Amino acid sequence: MSLLHRFRKDTTNGYVAGICAGIARGFNIDRKWVRIAALVCVLLFSIPTIIIYVILAVTLPPKSRWLD
Repeated sequence: MSLLHRFRKDTTNGYVAGICAGIARGFNIDRKWVRIAALVCVLLFSIPTIIIYVILAVTLPPKSRWLD
């Protein structure tokens, strides 16, 4: 599976933009661990984490039903 198909926004299981759910799906881990890691990153490194999140929200394509 290529990186293009591996990392996509999962808007059906996501809270804000589906980035954490998409990353968790790409690495095949539970969504809560990615969300906890994102929360820790926001608390420790607020500005860089928010910038990276916004960039990913804009550039990652949404998950397609046909790719599953």
